[in-house]
This record gives sequence, structure tokens and C-alpha cells, in this order.
Amino acid sequence: MKREKDHGFTLIELLIALFILSVVLLAISSMVYSVMQATSNSKETSTATTLMQDKMETLKNTRLTSLAPGSDTVQLGNIDYLRKWAISTTGNIRTINVTVNWTNRGSHTVTMTTLRAD
Repeated sequence: MKREKDHGFTLIELLIALFILSVVLLAISSMVYSVMQATSNSKETSTATTLMQDKMETLKNTRLTSLAPGSDTVQLGNIDYLRKWAISTTGNIRTINVTVNWTNRGSHTVTMTTLRAD
């Protein structure tokens, strides 16, 4: 007897194809999650750097006799950025150090230092 050719896919072939597809989709979703986290971290670091530069410019434009250490908190979105600045004097040179800390998926810090002379 002559057998007709089989057409279509068998159940095993479909299961193998679905397994391969699910592995690929899982890998892609993991990569998308990593990219989203990296983008979020980059945005937070950029915001903290902007806040740090803003405070540094304010301190650089303040009279030397009025410079004093301090801190403040800036809330942007749902993240609190804690800015701290310290002033130290050596001779006629003032060292200004500004640090911004925030905690979102871990603790993060950016720091900037500059010198001012009388």
C-alpha cells in the first residue's frame, strides 16, 4: 500500500518550537529589564549631578565670608536627593566639597570638589 505524504506539523514539532520561542522571549525580556534599569540609574545620576553642579555654582558665587557648610534635601519624583556641602580653609584657600546622596535600589553618591582663593 502506498501512504500519502503527511502535511503540517506534529505535536512534538509544535512543542519544540514553542519551547525555543519561550526561551528566546525570556532572554529578550531579561535584556529589556536590564536596559530599563540602566536607563533609570542613568537618569538618577544625571539628576544628582545637575543638583550638585547647581549647588556648587551657588557656593562659588557666594562671598567668601558668607560660605558655611550645610545640607538640604531636594525631592524629584519619588526620590529624595540629600545634598551636603562642606567648606574647609587652608591659608587663604577655601575647599568646597559638595556631595549628593540618594537611595533608590541601593545607595548612590556623586561628589565634586573645587578650590577658591581670597
